[in-house]
Amino acid sequence: MTIREAESEGAAAAKTLIVDDSRVSGRKLQKAVQALGHEAETASDGLEAMQKLRARSYDIVFLDIVMPSMDGYQVLKAMKADEALRDIPVIVVSSLEDEIGSVARAIELGAEDFLPKDYEVVILKARVNASLSRKRFRDRELDYFRDIDQLTRAAQVIEGGAFRPAELSVDSVAKRSDPLGRLAVVFRGLAEEIYAREKRLDQTIRTLRGTLLVLAAGSIFGLAPALGRMASEISVPPLGLVFWSNLVAAILCLLVSITRNGLPRPGLRDLGFIAIWAVVLGCLYQLLTVVIAGHVEASTIALIGSTRGFMVFLLAAFLALEPPSIRRFVGLGIGFAAIAIVLLANGTGGSDGDRLWLLSALILPLLLSVHTLLMAKRPAHLDASATVGIMMLFSALALLPLASARGSIFLPPFPPGEREAIILVLGVSSAAALVIALNLVSLAGPVFASQMAYSQTLAGIAWGMLLLGESLSPLAWAALAMVILGFWLVEPKKAGEEFRAKFRMQRETP
Repeated sequence: MTIREAESEGAAAAKTLIVDDSRVSGRKLQKAVQALGHEAETASDGLEAMQKLRARSYDIVFLDIVMPSMDGYQVLKAMKADEALRDIPVIVVSSLEDEIGSVARAIELGAEDFLPKDYEVVILKARVNASLSRKRFRDRELDYFRDIDQLTRAAQVIEGGAFRPAELSVDSVAKRSDPLGRLAVVFRGLAEEIYAREKRLDQTIRTLRGTLLVLAAGSIFGLAPALGRMASEISVPPLGLVFWSNLVAAILCLLVSITRNGLPRPGLRDLGFIAIWAVVLGCLYQLLTVVIAGHVEASTIALIGSTRGFMVFLLAAFLALEPPSIRRFVGLGIGFAAIAIVLLANGTGGSDGDRLWLLSALILPLLLSVHTLLMAKRPAHLDASATVGIMMLFSALALLPLASARGSIFLPPFPPGEREAIILVLGVSSAAALVIALNLVSLAGPVFASQMAYSQTLAGIAWGMLLLGESLSPLAWAALAMVILGFWLVEPKKAGEEFRAKFRMQRETP
């Protein structure tokens, strides 16, 4: 905006403050200013003027020099020292005959102009319009510099690392109709393009990492039914087996956590969550898996466990933890169809187990579904190893009284035997699988993580074949491709408000 353009706006209504200890002079000037179409307020001395200036914005100040309490010079010094007031034009009101020296000093202190007390209306109008045009030109100039600073800060935010478009705050600059506004529009578009690209890349990485974690966690989780059946064949008390394996898992995870991050410090709310999780997973699921494995083949338990994916999907949709979609439903359906192929190929429809035990096995995927959703609410300030370690310790302590009462507590002999090997493997595998599962839920969300049910099913059948000699048709392996396809259709959860794009600066090397 040029000065000429600013002058064209000079006649627009302005808010003025008249500072004069003479009520007559102040009132006269107030009426004259109002007659020109401007707002006018009065202040009887400098102190009152400063109070009003800090309470409301003004476009012009008419200032008398000689006043009680706080004179015009002091008002000028205070205004120029205040960043919010220094750009308000001040017109000194004076009597030229006896106050010309005072006017000169006031102008040296920053006054914009002067007005004789015996003024003509034409002179008053000229002084007001000239001051207003300079004031508005200066306001536009300051706005321009502020907008440049805003664009500069936005560029520094992007260059400095992670960002979200909303943090750049360039929308107000983009509303300008001048070249700076057009530059802001281009800048904002580039930032949004970077953000969208980084978000797509993040989604791809989440899918790849999530798929690997699903396969890893499911493969390890699939060990439990086979180990439980092996323990039942050598008459290991289920309570004793779960107590010792949970204790092994707790010790291992806590040692890892303490080594990496020091002693974990859970709060009271964290302990409440961990206690509920310990009952659902560490006590009920672990114990029921071992007990049911003594009556139902490991491969059959694994196949029944494939229903976990649908259970989590339905629960997450019902609790509004993640939005449902047809694509996700189809993905889960393909995974379930893959397990149906395995079921047909393997020929295990539960004929070797009692019907009651088969129905009881349905409790396991239900418990795992609750466990998967619980993991989404884990304490954010505790790492995965610490959370699993404390949870397993809780579950071991909860099982100890019951196991002691039933005479299921036994001391491992030296040298250790097959029973102790089963305990160790079960404890280590449980710890590893749960830590992976916690990281998976944080990365990809509970619905995607529920696909551990499919990899766990395939792994359970494989472990049953390897460790227990249970039969498995080669056609079952073809179902793995369908399971992986299901992974991609379900997709991990989308990055939310916590996501920040990381702008990778390309610096030229000399």
